[in-house]
Formats: sequence, structure tokens, C-alpha cells
Amino acid sequence: MRHCLKALAPLLLFTACAGLPAVSNETTVVCTTDDEKSETVIRFLDQYTRGDMSFADEVFADGIQFFWATLEEPFGIDEWREGVAAQHSVFENIRMVDRQVTTGTYPDGNTWTTVWAEWVGTNRATDQESKYLLHLAYQWDGDLVAAEYGFFDRGRYEAEMTAAIGQ
Repeated sequence: MRHCLKALAPLLLFTACAGLPAVSNETTVVCTTDDEKSETVIRFLDQYTRGDMSFADEVFADGIQFFWATLEEPFGIDEWREGVAAQHSVFENIRMVDRQVTTGTYPDGNTWTTVWAEWVGTNRATDQESKYLLHLAYQWDGDLVAAEYGFFDRGRYEAEMTAAIGQ
């Protein structure tokens, strides 16, 4: 019987994240794709791809921490704005291809919105297209994002940014 339950665990998680009825207990993660938090992140990312950062003030909590490809070097909103502005000066036609957005509420009470996508942009200097597999995780504190975790090939990204802006 125990072996059967272990074999069913992935199916139960898939069922919970697919929005279908799931077994309810203290280890169930409830995932949705059409909730308010997922929609907020989608609107935010749509504005980001256009270079519009105005929605950030409505989404991010005071004191938000950003972790891009590392858990050791968080930075704040001012550095984030500078980084995104530099990114948009180097790249044009930024988009997120095959973007998947899901929000999950976990047994510990934390709510996370996760994004899987391929980030694509055209380097203005070389006219070459750059692509990065991207995973974002937004940790919510009430109705505001308290932390953003971004996972991507940071070394290649920094090298490309440095070559383009010469720093």
C-alpha cells in the first residue's frame, strides 16, 4: 500500500496543479493559472517586455529583494530599475515565448507565482537574437510581491551586456 501511495504522489501533484479535485491534506499544493496573482504577474511581464516599468510600483512591496541567478547577492528596486533600463537599451523586441504562469499556495501558507518562458530579444548593436531559458518565482506577501527569484544563464547574460555597453 505504501508503495502505491508513493507511485501516486506525482499524479496527485499534477491533479492539484491542473485545477482538478485533489486529496486534501497538509501536503497539498493548490495551483491555479487564472487567479488574480497570476494575472497580475502576466500584466507586469507584458509591460516589462514593452519597457514600461510603471506597474512595478503596484506589484512590488517596499523593501523587495531581487535574486537573479544567485541566492547570495540580493538587490533592491533601484538596482532592478537600473538593470532593466540597461537591458532595454541593449535589446529591442523583448518577448517571452511559450510563457507559462502558475500560482501555488503551499501548506506553510506561502504563495508563489512561477513563470517558465524563453526570454528572447534582439541585440541592438549586433542585430543578433539572444535567447535565454528563464524561470521566475515571485513570493507574495499579501497582495504584493516581496521577492523575485530569476534563474537563467547569468554568466552569458552579463557577458553580452558588458560587450554591448562596454563596462
